[in-house]
Amino acid sequence: MEFYFQQDIKIRKNLEELIHSAYAGNLGPEQPHEFNENLLLHGSHSEDNLDAISRIEFAPQGNDQITDYYFRLISQQTELADITNHLEGEPIPDHIKAAFPQLSQEDWDATFRYITLLLKLLGVRVVENEQ
Repeated sequence: MEFYFQQDIKIRKNLEELIHSAYAGNLGPEQPHEFNENLLLHGSHSEDNLDAISRIEFAPQGNDQITDYYFRLISQQTELADITNHLEGEPIPDHIKAAFPQLSQEDWDATFRYITLLLKLLGVRVVENEQ
């Protein structure tokens, strides 16, 4: 019998291994798909999650000896960190204020700054060795 937290540990380990593969420059073409599958297992296969996964990719962008991997919208190839960075400083929407009446503008801004930093942290830069 496997407990939920043991399953979650395996999923997190798989996600970590995929990120390490990207850092090592060994990310195969099927591995970004594996990342999304493990991310769904970490969350759930809800309709909203499946829709989000279908719109976002962990994708490479390369030039010369440098390849950057980052999370982006597939349709526009816009980096998610750029979007969350622009949300910082925006007024708190009314429906968010209603759900979280104690949320200050400073807390709202800090939330999106933190999300931006996490997305940037998960991005990967691979530099090819010149030989």
